[in-house]
Amino acid sequence: MKLSQVLAFTLWLLVVPYSYGQWNQRNTPSPNARITPMVRTRLASRLNNANSATSAPVTISTTTRRPAAPVTTGPQRTSMILAPENDSKISQAVADFTMRLSRTLWHRSSKTELFSPISIISVANLLFLGSAGVTHEEFGEVLTPSTMNWKQMHQRFGKVLANLVASEPIDSRRDPWRRQTCPNDDDYEEEPSTPAPKSQIIRVANGIFYQKDLAMRPQYVNLARSIYGAQVQPIDPQNSAASTALINKWISDGTAGKIRNMIDGALSPSTSVIIANALYFKAKWKTQFEPLVTRDAPFYPDGLDGPSYRVKMMSLTGCLPFHKTRDAMEVSIVGLPYRDDTSTMYLIQPTNSNRTTIRRLQASLTGKTIDSWISQMKLQSTMVRLPKMHLKNSIDLLKSFQKLHFNSILSPSKSNLSNMITTSTSTGQKPYVNQILHKLDLKIDEEGTEGAAATSALLDRIGSQKQFNGNAPFLIYLRHDATGLPLFYGPIFDPR
Repeated sequence: MKLSQVLAFTLWLLVVPYSYGQWNQRNTPSPNARITPMVRTRLASRLNNANSATSAPVTISTTTRRPAAPVTTGPQRTSMILAPENDSKISQAVADFTMRLSRTLWHRSSKTELFSPISIISVANLLFLGSAGVTHEEFGEVLTPSTMNWKQMHQRFGKVLANLVASEPIDSRRDPWRRQTCPNDDDYEEEPSTPAPKSQIIRVANGIFYQKDLAMRPQYVNLARSIYGAQVQPIDPQNSAASTALINKWISDGTAGKIRNMIDGALSPSTSVIIANALYFKAKWKTQFEPLVTRDAPFYPDGLDGPSYRVKMMSLTGCLPFHKTRDAMEVSIVGLPYRDDTSTMYLIQPTNSNRTTIRRLQASLTGKTIDSWISQMKLQSTMVRLPKMHLKNSIDLLKSFQKLHFNSILSPSKSNLSNMITTSTSTGQKPYVNQILHKLDLKIDEEGTEGAAATSALLDRIGSQKQFNGNAPFLIYLRHDATGLPLFYGPIFDPR
């Protein structure tokens, strides 16, 4: 059987110093986390009790009936406990955040600026949930859709997140091309009479590790668990080696042993809270690339008139969703669906593509624009050439957060995370953020050889009506179509 897979790992660890220590974030290929269920809680009641009916935050009481996070012998896993739902306003807000964030990452010599929007926004939401005052207002302006307040946003985001990781996600979107059938063509292989077994894996894990003597707000802990399925675990600041081992074990368990030493060395004594998000995605193509026709071919980073270098170029021809805009840029968008029919990698490329035309496209691109293009796609006989890629990217998001107007959380004098941590009134020191890093590992390739000869011949005799040639810069927009959430997005300027 011919196989193709996309394997991506993303992990954030945000270290918030309680005093004047360094705020570090470490990243790693993300976990394929196994999550166990927990008892359902009264989420709506908690949100209403925590704050007034308006969007303005109020102080969360420190008196509770139980401790925020009891000490346990090892990392405990919790699940998304909200009922899975779709919400077009939430998915649209995430898509718009994706486009805004991407425009803050521009660098004239970058090979790629690929990132995981859902990973980044999950961590931002956990910080938003624990913020108050000006910090809360800044998060709200960027993350909360105009038609809902912040409490509604967290609830509805949690439900969409639960649908993302559901084994049978609710899919009420059903883009028009999914309801179409392929044009009659005797050269196409017939679809198998029995559906292929499910192969897509999506795992999202959120973890909050804190110094055991730190005064975490119990209501914050409860909401983080209830909405985001966050594991909340105390660590011992006096035993840095054990704390490092605890976090590394959580990551190793979540990745089935693939990542064993995410944190190298001892944690700093000033490290008070580590907020981690991990996203793992793996799936097989619905229409397979053929390994035997992958060959060296030129890639033109500065356009077809510029210099080139050789890359491994994969090829396939099949009945795929395709659309070409009729504006001045003549943008082509082709979809590569995954076997489970819940996610698609969309490849986007303007005519005569180079770094300049990609930048011009990114400057005006919105989530609604991409959704509009996808709604106009039609199944057509299409040839796709795509570089075989193993992309790794490390991004410092500090300046990006500043450009998005997340300013106060980066300031030791203005940051307000008092709905997460009880600030020391005697010293006036506040937890703040002074470094944000994001790492990603995305693998796009093809595997297997069975049936290769027949498919190779098929590629030679099909006359494609449409073509997407990934021999020049293009954008990747990997979307979970059932929820509309973008999992990965960014330009590819150098696929090597």
